[in-house]
Amino acid sequence: MPEVASLALVAGLAGVVAAVGWRDRRRLRASRRGLLDACVGALDEVRLSHGGDDFPRISGRHRGRKVAVELIPDTMTMRRLPQLWLQVTLIGRVPVRSGVAALVRPAGYEFYSLTSTFHHVLDPPPGFPFEVIVRGEDAGAEAVLGAAAHTMAAILSDRQVKEVAITRNGLRVIRQAAEGRRGEHLLLRQAVFDDAEVAGRDLLELLAELDRLLSALAVAGTERAT
Repeated sequence: MPEVASLALVAGLAGVVAAVGWRDRRRLRASRRGLLDACVGALDEVRLSHGGDDFPRISGRHRGRKVAVELIPDTMTMRRLPQLWLQVTLIGRVPVRSGVAALVRPAGYEFYSLTSTFHHVLDPPPGFPFEVIVRGEDAGAEAVLGAAAHTMAAILSDRQVKEVAITRNGLRVIRQAAEGRRGEHLLLRQAVFDDAEVAGRDLLELLAELDRLLSALAVAGTERAT
């Protein structure tokens, strides 16, 4: 009988732990849904949606161009805490013949990175961070980088910025939104992000930087044409 009682106690404790874990997961997922709510007013024709992990996504328009805003949880970490990345993409034709991208502090497993899809290695221009890799689609990326270098360096001076990318179909910046809580990551392998809400002004600042980058590329394209 003591053995039966012990088994019942263990089973009961396991049930309690499972119930608490299920409750915490529900609470965690629910806390994610409003992380971009403050950004809704920064765009026109806004559409807010949520992925299977409950992280929000926004699509809309900024100065007539389509914009996509997404939160990307990065738990593929070896020696650091999980990261939550804010990805902002300004969609539309860009006056370049080749894509170029710069990735700061590369670790080799940035699944969200456009830089890793380019194979033409470029030398980082003056003003770029020390720990950066710059790549382009082909040799034509040299001219694109020359036109964009000053503006890209200004964007990359923000240590929270992870990547800046230029393609024919749009511009993108990826910036850290939050870092995972240490205790949950080490003990439970969970990615819990504190203070991860994105302010509307932060989104507007990133869009303004992409506007400046687009203007620099447009001016350079016009100068070459003349």
